[in-house]
Amino acid sequence: MANETLAGFLAHSIELESEARERYTELADAMTGHHNRDVAAFFLRMAEEARHHLAEVAQLAQGMLLPQLKAWEFDWPEAEPPETASYEDMHYRMSLRQAMTLALANERAAESYYRNVATSSDDQDTARIAGVFADEELSHAAELERLLAQLPENPLHQLEEDDDPHMPE
Repeated sequence: MANETLAGFLAHSIELESEARERYTELADAMTGHHNRDVAAFFLRMAEEARHHLAEVAQLAQGMLLPQLKAWEFDWPEAEPPETASYEDMHYRMSLRQAMTLALANERAAESYYRNVATSSDDQDTARIAGVFADEELSHAAELERLLAQLPENPLHQLEEDDDPHMPE
């Protein structure tokens, strides 16, 4: 008999990592378009990390029949998957520090999600795998904290616009 709890968890994990990869790729493209190369490169690195996690989850799910959930059937703590960067937190002039701080919040949200599954699941396999995923996210957060400690503070008024907004009459 297939483990339906684990299959449901892996379906959620695939969606979480897919959405994170897609959003980071979109953000990298946007930053490239605005010539914010350091932030674009960082977001590409985060997209690659999500792709790597997605491959890990797909490997675990190999041979399992995963539920085909519709968007509204996913059970997330917020409206979007935990590791998905919010568009509202973006600015084309954001610094590398701001991008890393955003990614750090995403890693912590993913760790919290996985840790909650690990501690609340009645299924041993699901709890064990969710715990491993939570530990991975925690190690990513620690690495981002280490990198952030090496970056200079953000300059004052960095996100202010140089030009007045164009308001057609």
